[in-house]
Amino acid sequence: MTNHPIGTSFVCGEELHEYGDIVFGLQSGKQKFPGFGLTHNWVKRSIFWELPYWKTNQLCHNIDVMHFEKNMFENIFNIVIDVKGKTKDNIKARLDIALFCNRKNTELVCDESRVAKPRASFVLEKNTQLLVYKWLKSLRFPDEHASNISRLVNTEECILYGMKSHDCYVFIQTLIQLAFHDLLLKGI
Repeated sequence: MTNHPIGTSFVCGEELHEYGDIVFGLQSGKQKFPGFGLTHNWVKRSIFWELPYWKTNQLCHNIDVMHFEKNMFENIFNIVIDVKGKTKDNIKARLDIALFCNRKNTELVCDESRVAKPRASFVLEKNTQLLVYKWLKSLRFPDEHASNISRLVNTEECILYGMKSHDCYVFIQTLIQLAFHDLLLKGI
């Protein structure tokens, strides 16, 4: 490993050659690389290193902020609205709460026949969720500020779909406090 000038370490192209031939796909199995767990946690060499220009890049791996904000928006929205199948507040997370946190009111409640997940204070009730969707349906923005978010809302099924990265950026930067602040404070 070499040290990057700003203090982070990364694997440069020359160091990756010591890994030898890497098998990709289903036949890869468990591969061990020298120094794994001690000096690095790499399990394979990225195929990007095969591109002729990749080793000359100043910054080989970069985070796209717009997509990061889109993922962040979707995670926050899905948790607060409790979107089935998309929320991160699942049974595994509740088991972790029992292990690592002191929040008895959010731990799983186990009966003889079933396991119940109590509603957390950060999850909106169904009627309040409908208020959020109706509010989103009524939103209007100045020209070229954001797309028409009201077209992305289905109030009958309580669904928000087709949000683009910029729409999520606008929501995270300006709307999230307006949408959830008072509603969540009432539930606490």
